[in-house]
Formats: sequence, structure tokens, C-alpha cells
Amino acid sequence: MRSVIIVYSATGNSLKVAKAIRDGEIHFVEEVLSGRYMIPEDTERLGIVFPVNCFGIPYPIQRLISECLAERDNSALGYIYAIATYGGIESSVMADLETELTGIGCALSYGASVRLPDAYLPLQKKAVGEIGALAALNKVQSKIEKIADDIEREEISIPRRAPFRRLRRRLSRLGTKPERNRKLTVEDRCTGCGICRRICPMENIAIENGKAVLGERCISCFACYHRCPENALSYPGANGQYKGFVSTEELFKR
Repeated sequence: MRSVIIVYSATGNSLKVAKAIRDGEIHFVEEVLSGRYMIPEDTERLGIVFPVNCFGIPYPIQRLISECLAERDNSALGYIYAIATYGGIESSVMADLETELTGIGCALSYGASVRLPDAYLPLQKKAVGEIGALAALNKVQSKIEKIADDIEREEISIPRRAPFRRLRRRLSRLGTKPERNRKLTVEDRCTGCGICRRICPMENIAIENGKAVLGERCISCFACYHRCPENALSYPGANGQYKGFVSTEELFKR
């Protein structure tokens, strides 16, 4: 059985969870959106792993569904599962995802969520350190293992629908729309190493004259802020960097 996992991961939380799934070839959503990777036609099991953004589905996953999955022949897909990581409020993102998939003729068979440290700077000014991150992971390790077991057995878990879901879904889409983040700035200590450019999920960062330049298509994932080796990106009131559970190199886009 061909099994593929499509991951959107900014700080590494979602990639960490995806790696716990025992059966599945992992690819970043950016590979699919750019055309560098095509989901094979004979894929029978498809996983989608992502963080909750603005209480809903992040922009790259919205595009994955509406631009990629909607255009392919999904008749071979017998089991579609999704895992969302979140730091604040889980909301009803799985019900939203089910709606999006139903709209293109697919069905979500299993949905689950995992709470891991929040790295969203507008809400989490002080970064969670290594000790705090490991403590958070320990709290949910058994849940992650159960999710992996459920998926291996192809368990069915239909997400519940929450009140005001349609209104919240519309507001979430507005909140995840790419735009320039005018609060995020590059300091003079930037060395132009290019790490931020390589991990940006929107290809929104260029290196010009030996310094990173931020573009107009930011989705405020803050991967660049947290992974800069010189801590050369700044955000008002933010303190420290969240390093998560995977190496920076693992987040480089292929």
C-alpha cells in the first residue's frame, strides 16, 4: 500500500508528529504546491499534518486542497487522515478540514489534534525553552503513540462540528491570508546566511546585498524568527527563540 504524508510545519512541531507515523513517505506541502512533487496516482493512504493557524486551516493546506487535491484523480484514496498541532485553542479545525475535503469529493476518515508549545509571537512573547518543550512533549507522547496506532489500524474518527463554525471559518480564512508583516524586521546583525530563505514556507524571503529581505506574502508562521542562528529578526516584545523538536536542516524545503 502506498502511503504519503503531506506536512506543513513552520517551527517543527507538526513535522515531529508526522515522523511518529510509522507508515508514510513524508513530503512538505511546499513541494506539492510548487510542482516539485506529485502525489502518486496509486496512493491509497494520505495523511495531512499541520499546525492550527488563526483557529483554522493554514493557508498552504487550503491551497493543497483547493489547487492540488481538487485537480487530481483521488479515486484510489481509501483512507485520508489529518493531525493538527496547536498551542492555544484547538477550535474545530478538523470539522473545517472535513468540509473542505467533502467539497472536492474526498472524505476525511480520521482526525486528531496534539497540543505542543505555542510559537506564535503575537500571543506567545516569551519563547518556550528546551526544558518546557520536553515537558510538553512528555505530556502528549502517549497520545501521539495512540494516534499512530489508530492510523496503522485505519480507525475511523469523524470530527465533531462546533457552533458558529461557518462564521469562524470565514474569519479564519481572512486571518491566514498572506500579507506583509510590518512588525517583523531584520536587524543589522543579519549575515545573509540564507537559512530563513530556505525554511520560509511561502518563499517570501530573499537575500539581497548580504541581508535578508522580507516580502509581501508572509503568513506569520515565524519560522524565520525562531530559526535564525544570529537571532537577527525582531518582533516587538518577543523574547527568545523556540527551537522545537527537529533540527533546522530538517525544515529546509526540498
